[in-house]
Amino acid sequence: MCTRTRSRSRSRGRVSAPKSVKHVFPKNAADALSPAYESLTFILGCLILLPFGPFVAWQVGWCTAWEFLDKKTLGLVPLCARLSDRVSPWLGGLTRHPKDGFVVLLLLYLGAAMPALFFYEMRRAQDVGFSVVRCLAFNLFRIGPMYANFMWVYVMCHKEGHAINGSLLRRGAMDKLFGSAFNHWVGMFHGVIPGVFTISHIHNHHKYDNDENDVYSTAFRPRDRFGSWVRYVPEWMAYALNLSSLAFFARRGEWRRAFGTVASTAYYVCFVGLVWRCHPAFCFWYLIYPLVEGNILLSVVNYTWHAFIDPDDPSNDYVNSTTVIDGQNFCLKEEYHVVHHQYAGVHWTRHRALYEKHLPSYKAARASIFRGENLFVIFGCIVSRDYKKLASMYFEPGDMKPEEVEEMMKVRLRCHGRDVATRIGRSAKAKKESEEQMRKEKE
Repeated sequence: MCTRTRSRSRSRGRVSAPKSVKHVFPKNAADALSPAYESLTFILGCLILLPFGPFVAWQVGWCTAWEFLDKKTLGLVPLCARLSDRVSPWLGGLTRHPKDGFVVLLLLYLGAAMPALFFYEMRRAQDVGFSVVRCLAFNLFRIGPMYANFMWVYVMCHKEGHAINGSLLRRGAMDKLFGSAFNHWVGMFHGVIPGVFTISHIHNHHKYDNDENDVYSTAFRPRDRFGSWVRYVPEWMAYALNLSSLAFFARRGEWRRAFGTVASTAYYVCFVGLVWRCHPAFCFWYLIYPLVEGNILLSVVNYTWHAFIDPDDPSNDYVNSTTVIDGQNFCLKEEYHVVHHQYAGVHWTRHRALYEKHLPSYKAARASIFRGENLFVIFGCIVSRDYKKLASMYFEPGDMKPEEVEEMMKVRLRCHGRDVATRIGRSAKAKKESEEQMRKEKE
């Protein structure tokens, strides 16, 4: 069912009272959203969240406190940022883009120092025994202050997946040796299975843009319900484990991608198996737990990035993806998510300019846009149905009254269903414009 508006005037920004429209579901969607399926996904979501959720909440709480204390005392985080800013220009010659010299520093930190600590802890667990205190301390250090390490790992795996030939490094020895290091080495210590960003994300999510064929589409349920997110978690996990995308590629006969997904997953399973053989408890808490933890957080992120749908035009780019200007949670302009879907793979230094290029369209569409907000706070407002808070955070409402913004948010969060999912993907015209822009960028 989709909540739709009878009419809307973009010039005045008024949203009229919604009405309900019933949709007939073909077999594939009927199976996906049958009462049995909804019960199953809810149970699976609870089985994931109930045992792991408290640990994730504990870590998020402590890493937030870590950042707060660091700001008040040593200031190590901003110091590291300043050092990186000074050193990175000297390393730009090793990367494909001169502004990406920091990638080399990240490879040294996340690709060498962190794994070295991981293997030291594993050897110590073998020799001395498993330590709960050291395990908690390691996982807190792994995620970083205000989950900074988690942020950088995710962002770099994402950027690397979208890069030409899956590498951010300059062609040559560096590229051959470390070209896909984030997705095939660094990410595995933080819950990123190889193939998720390099195959599934690129060839499913960005091909179908949250429509009915997107294996982790948010369009089938109203997003302003906590239960909808609980049901979404196992669907996200199926993608994060390469299961749903493998099934999708196999059904479509895309065997090269299906084989690549299998090979990438097998590589990860072998790695986990070797660590498990050395120390099962260590493997669970140092590898498997980060996989679950990271993807619980990422399910929140994607749920929020694709929480809103314009019922008058489900293919509206500017509503379907959430933009957070000067966001608090991600680096390298990741939260210009409309730009990311319009120009997937364009270098992060271009995001702001491309946002400004289409600014009139953002305003005309009453885009899903916030400024300086925490993505997890936006998520909390969405699932708790705090429309008043959402309306207060909405960026530049123009001449819309607060109650009109609230109603617009409510209508867009509740718009869902099979009919919507078939039309939510970006229009052919928009895709053609993006592909043309990407061709020019590559030239």
